[in-house]
Amino acid sequence: RHTRFRNVTGVQTCALPIYLGFLEEAARLLGFQSRMLQLEAGSNPSRLELVAAEGVSLLRLQFSRRTFISGPKPVGRVFCNITLRSAAELPRVHGRELDPEIAVGFDLQREIHFQAPAAHRFAAVLVEENLFWQTAALIGRRDLDPDRLAVNAFQLHPACSGDLRRLLYQAFQAPKGPPGDAGQSWATCRLMRDDLLPLLIAAIETPHCHHGMTSSRNDRLLITELSRRLMEERLDDTISLRVLYSAIPTSRRTLVYAFDEVFGMTPMRFLRLQRLEAARRALRRAVPSSTTVAVIAQRHGFANPSHFSRLYRAHFGESPAQSLLQSQNRLGWSAS
Repeated sequence: RHTRFRNVTGVQTCALPIYLGFLEEAARLLGFQSRMLQLEAGSNPSRLELVAAEGVSLLRLQFSRRTFISGPKPVGRVFCNITLRSAAELPRVHGRELDPEIAVGFDLQREIHFQAPAAHRFAAVLVEENLFWQTAALIGRRDLDPDRLAVNAFQLHPACSGDLRRLLYQAFQAPKGPPGDAGQSWATCRLMRDDLLPLLIAAIETPHCHHGMTSSRNDRLLITELSRRLMEERLDDTISLRVLYSAIPTSRRTLVYAFDEVFGMTPMRFLRLQRLEAARRALRRAVPSSTTVAVIAQRHGFANPSHFSRLYRAHFGESPAQSLLQSQNRLGWSAS
C-alpha cells in the first residue's frame, strides 16, 4: 500500500500508506481541490503516480473499491481524463456511463463528478492553457477553441488512441535519474511536450474537424514522402511529432490517413520505427567503453531504457546489449 512520486528533475520517492485523505492532499500538488468518497465497504489500497514536466503533468490513479471524486478543476490548465484500462463496470461522469474511447473533463467551468469503479485505471492530463492552444495552432486545429471545450467530452480518433495510450504508459514508466540528470529530464519532457501533447490534441474528434480524405492519392503519397525524408534528415536530433505536424503543410488528419494508406500505420508508429532503426545504427557504431544502451536510448527519444529494450528486441530479434556487443567484437575488443 505505497505510492511513488516521480519528478523529472530526479527520483523523489515517498513510501506512505495510501488512504483517500492522503490522495486528496497529493492531488493538490497539481491544483486539484477535489474530494474522494469510498462507495463500497472494505479496504481500498490504491495506486497513485505523478509525472510532472514543464507545462504538462500526468496523474495516474486506480482504486480497489468504487470511489467517487468531486470538486473544481485546476485553474489555468486544460484538463482531461483518459481511460488506460477498463474494468467490468464502466465509470460514470455526471451520472452517465463513460465509453473508454471518450476523453472527458475539458470544460473547466464544470466540476469533476466522477465515479471510478474498482480496478479502473485512468490518467488525468493537465496542460497549461497557453501551451495547449499554442500546440493546437501549431498542428492546425482551428476547429478547437475554449468555447468548443465546453462540450466537456470528446471521442478519441481510433487512428490515434492506441498510440496515445502507449505514450501515456511510456511517460509513467520512464525512470528518473538522480537530481541533475539532464538526460533523463530532457527525454521525459520531450516525450510529454513534443509527442504526447500533439497526439492528444490530434486525437480529439469534433464535428468540424477535417478527416483528411479530400486530397488526392498522389498528394497523400507526397505527404508521406516529405514526412519520411524529414524524419531521416532529423534523426540525429530525434525529430518529434510536434515538429512533424508543424513542418508538413497539411492537416494532421490528412497526415494520419496518408500514413495509414501508404504504410498501414500511424505517423507516431512510423516515427518510432525510424528512431529504433537510428538507435540500432548508433549501437552498431558505438565504442562500448564510452557509451551505454541507456544513453543511446535517451538520445533517440526513448525515456525508459527497459521500454526501449522491449521494443528493440520485438522488432529486431535481439537485445540492444547484443547489438552493442557485436560492435565491440567487430572492432576487436575483448568481451571482458
